[in-house]
This record gives sequence, C-alpha cells and structure tokens, in this order.
Amino acid sequence: MNQEHGRLALRSFRTPPTGGDGPAPPGRTVYCVPAAGTGARSFLLPFARSPLRTHLRVVQLPGREDRLGEPCLDDITRMGALLAETVLSEGTDDFALYGHSFGALVALETTRALERLRAPAPALLTVAACAAPHLPQAVRFDRLAPRQIARALRNLGGLDFDGPLGEDMAAAVLPALTADCRACTRYLDALGQVSVGCPVLAQGGTRDPGVPMERITPWQDCTTSAFTAQTYPGGHFFPLESEHPLAAVLDWQPEHART
Repeated sequence: MNQEHGRLALRSFRTPPTGGDGPAPPGRTVYCVPAAGTGARSFLLPFARSPLRTHLRVVQLPGREDRLGEPCLDDITRMGALLAETVLSEGTDDFALYGHSFGALVALETTRALERLRAPAPALLTVAACAAPHLPQAVRFDRLAPRQIARALRNLGGLDFDGPLGEDMAAAVLPALTADCRACTRYLDALGQVSVGCPVLAQGGTRDPGVPMERITPWQDCTTSAFTAQTYPGGHFFPLESEHPLAAVLDWQPEHART
C-alpha cells in the first residue's frame, strides 16, 4: 500500500536522539494518533530530545502540516481501516496504539479493524483525554459551524486565533479541526456498545476541564481483556507535556494491569 496515495501517512524521527543512522533500539513501536486538527509534529516536537522518540510512529492525516493542501478525511471508520492496513504492512511484532482525544477513537477503530481482519492485535490500546465512547456526547459537533467548534474547544487549551496571525492560523487549522470533530459525532452516533479483545489503558489529566476521570474510567467496559486507568498532572494536552504517559505504554506488561 502506498501510504500517501492511500490518504494516510506515518511520520517519525529519522535518527536516534544522539545522531547517526543506527537502528532503533529493540522494544515496542507506538503508533500515535494526534488530537483533532493537529498533525504529527504535536507528538514529534515535544519528544525531539527524548529516548522515546525512536519508538514513535505518528499518523499524519491529510489536511494538516506537510499535507495541508490535501482534502481532509471525515470518516473515522475509514481512518481506522487505513491505519490497520499500514500497521500490518510494516510487519511490527510488538506494537501499541496511542490515541490522544479524537485520536483515541481512531485508535479504537484501528483495533476493531485489525480484529475484523483476524490480524495480530496491539499489545495495548491506549486512550488519552477521551471519554468512553458509550457515554453521552458532551458536544454535538455536527450542529456547529467551524468557528463555533473552535470556541467550544477553546477551554481545552491549544486553540487561540487572536492576534495578528490568528486569521492565518484559523485558515490552516479549522478545516481539519472541523472534519475531525464532525467525524467524531458521526462515529459515536453509529458505534453503540463496543468491546475489543486487547488490553486497554485509559489515561486522564488531573486538570482536564473537558474530560474528567469519571468519563475516562468507563473505558473498562470496552475491553474483554485487562484494563488500567492512569491519572497524570496536567490538562487536556498532558500526553505532550511529559514522557511518563508514553513511557507507560512502552513499559506496560499484562501483569501491570488492574481489572
């Protein structure tokens, strides 16, 4: 599969943090799906000097960053199918999926797509800063215009279109943000109760104004395997503020789980 023409691509660091072109260290590969409207740099930049960097493969959906001129995808089922195909094409023996906010739903659907293909499952599905999919939706994005969507999410942090560059930023970000958020509403409307067979790790931030832990722990109903919930300091973007959330994914073993 040609990843770019297949409308899904992966981005990663080209070299280890110490420089050179040596092989990545052994261990788990973590396929990361960023939050709504954002691209691969949201994960790559914070960990540019981290030993974790060589384990990260970050989804780059069209319509953002180096794919800004491409039309956005607006179907999470399609995104999950494409990511599942891409993961399989890489032939990774030990891998995990890590979805941040909107990205958690894409990671969930990727897991479901792998199950439908009877393919190897991820060692761990990690969902961060995302309410369990069977809970009532806090916001119906299909009823909001792009600027209304941005205002609805502004209290989460990371969205600020004020200032001299605000209009340029809005023009670059709003199409992807709108497509991702509306895709969430449609996906959750059609999903119903869902359960996957791999372990699930659900992470939340202590100061997340939009997704408190009581909306994260019900992810335990979404797996027939082990479940663990973790809380980290920070708001909605806590996965990008510390190495600890991703390090937990690399270190996770079945015996670490609490059911």
